[in-house]
Amino acid sequence: MTILSGSDNRPFDLLAYGDPNVDHVFETAAIPGPDQKVLGRDLGIFPGGTVANVACAASRLGARVASYGRVGFDPAGAMLLRDNDLFGVSNRYVAAVDHPSAAAMIMVDASGEKALIYAPMPADPLDESRFAEAARLSRVVYAMPYDLEEFRRLAAIAHESGAEVAIDIEAAVAPDIGRLEALLSLSDIVFMNEGGFRATQAGDIDEDGVRSLVERGPRVAVVTLAEKGALAVARNGAWRQPAFPARLVDATGAGDCFNGAFLAATLAGQSTATALRFGCAAASLAVLAVGARSGFPDRPAVEATLG
Repeated sequence: MTILSGSDNRPFDLLAYGDPNVDHVFETAAIPGPDQKVLGRDLGIFPGGTVANVACAASRLGARVASYGRVGFDPAGAMLLRDNDLFGVSNRYVAAVDHPSAAAMIMVDASGEKALIYAPMPADPLDESRFAEAARLSRVVYAMPYDLEEFRRLAAIAHESGAEVAIDIEAAVAPDIGRLEALLSLSDIVFMNEGGFRATQAGDIDEDGVRSLVERGPRVAVVTLAEKGALAVARNGAWRQPAFPARLVDATGAGDCFNGAFLAATLAGQSTATALRFGCAAASLAVLAVGARSGFPDRPAVEATLG
């Protein structure tokens, strides 16, 4: 199956599955350790959430995107819905529920690197009929698969609906080899950052190491390497893209921006090599402002960076 064959009449290119959250961002000279207090500066409250960030980045770069998740009946929920509207992401499948919206506290140090605490909404069973309806209208479903059993059902419904499945695997998502193997077997497009790869894989981050992911299920695997760029391996080749020069202000959301840009380019029919370059250029712009989405670029800005 390919996302570019027989599915471009669907109203959504991308369905982003996951609850958005608000980010409470603080700046500090250094991230505190155990039993340590440091001075900092409150930089504000920003819309965020890994999956929601990918949705917003992809939409700003030309993809037709819908969000599937929940927000609370609270000011944070209203902010999150407004920001989706601002980025052109459909709220058709976002439910408002009687719980506080998900939230994160993010600490950004002097170098622009970050640490965070995430407070999710209470778990809620997958509404299979509603999700199936959304999947039938979408070409790709993107998720951060923390709950493996839920993800098994989500992937099955997506594939039955003719949609591909894209995921982001970080260390907390795949804490052991059995879980990693399951996630790879259920997915078509897999993203990992350097930390996630090293936490879940014994090998080097090179062409052979990333190809070992593809051999276990997905048709393409991409590993982002921060200032070293990114590496993609598909069944028909491998590509490495250096990072574009950037002045790091806040790394929050840069990886999400890369994933959204890569998907937007792929959904527009671009090659893996072109999508990889497009994603790196977009990510280099995302780090120039405080807040996960504040620096997300539009297509003309990315094209200007690409030259």
